Amino acid sequence: MSEEAARKVRALACWRGPVEPQPLGGGISNHNFLVDHEGARYFVRIGEDFLVHNVLRRFELAASCAAHAAGVSPEVVHAEPGAMVFRYVEGRTLAPEDLRSETMLARVVPLVRAAHRAIPAHFRGPTPIFWVFQVLRDYG
Repeated sequence: MSEEAARKVRALACWRGPVEPQPLGGGISNHNFLVDHEGARYFVRIGEDFLVHNVLRRFELAASCAAHAAGVSPEVVHAEPGAMVFRYVEGRTLAPEDLRSETMLARVVPLVRAAHRAIPAHFRGPTPIFWVFQVLRDYG
């Protein structure tokens, strides 16, 4: 865990008292934390723009807000440069065998469909995207 990132979490303007961020795994270009505050749980991402990988946090924020409006992502409750705070959603990473289940597929397919069809309707302003094929082409 980056102590500097944890300090940034503690200093966010959205808290009305002291918080103690708990580090979470994952995140390639950011540090992830779970925060309990005033009876609610929050997921916090700390990360700056990562230009070599075309990661621009202002567009990530726009995409996250559009995904929430489309019903496929938790709400962003606070954002400031280098940080985003989301309502926490209990869950787990799906394994390949999970997606072989008809029951799970029946839950996942509508979310993927909404990600492609509904999210774009909620974007405002410029909407550059992180497209892995463009990133790889750009690397080349």
